[in-house]
Amino acid sequence: MNYMGSKAKIADQICPIIQRFIDCTNPDKYIEPFVGGANVIDKIRCRIKVGSDINLYLIELLKHAQSKGEFPDKVTYEQYCSVRKEFNRDNCFESLEDWYIGAVGFLASFNGRFFDGGYAKDCWSDGQYREYYKEHLRNLLSQNLSGIDFYWCGYESYVDYTNCIFYCDPPYAETKNYNAKFKFNTDAFFEFARKLSENNIVLISEQNAPDDFNCIWSQDVQRQINTSDKFVQTEKMFIHRSIYDRYSVDKILNCGKERKLF
Repeated sequence: MNYMGSKAKIADQICPIIQRFIDCTNPDKYIEPFVGGANVIDKIRCRIKVGSDINLYLIELLKHAQSKGEFPDKVTYEQYCSVRKEFNRDNCFESLEDWYIGAVGFLASFNGRFFDGGYAKDCWSDGQYREYYKEHLRNLLSQNLSGIDFYWCGYESYVDYTNCIFYCDPPYAETKNYNAKFKFNTDAFFEFARKLSENNIVLISEQNAPDDFNCIWSQDVQRQINTSDKFVQTEKMFIHRSIYDRYSVDKILNCGKERKLF
């Protein structure tokens, strides 16, 4: 699914890393507390997979797609503005279903920015006619969402979990937030990650991390905020150094490199 900060472009790099940790440690569950567009979890193999997010409309959108629900063929600019107006006013909808609000907010917004990127109108781009809502919808419906348990909750809900592998892709520090109304507390998240790492394997995507987190992978990726603002950022994956005391991390990272893992 098209989503700001999506890992779709680098899934072929990070999913094998996650899969190696799963295959080598046999966790009870694989959990993504910031599931976003589900562009990583849909490629991971694990007996139990859990994806959650603090955005209710995102979760209901993913569940609707998972259950093979119907979607509108098109979202007009007028429809988009009407739903966005209600959302920006008070987040209170009496007649619209949550999944539909998610479909309009994510699939009909530029770059998957939930009512924060502007209407993704159809247009000519690079010599071809782009129907962005339809493209975004096709991308979502092409994902393998079967077997994933989706929940609406914040990452703090997992504080007491043990023997799980977590992949966390939080909003990055010192970058534009995924939604203008929401400011993410990066310091609080890393403190939570330290605690969670005591009894779990926690993999974190970020550009930077505190000194007690080790970088185990990095790659430059081109990103885009709007139609003209493109930039390159270095994607990194971190784990807390305490995990090195419990696991042979280098051996895990090199395990199975000769074969395709997903």
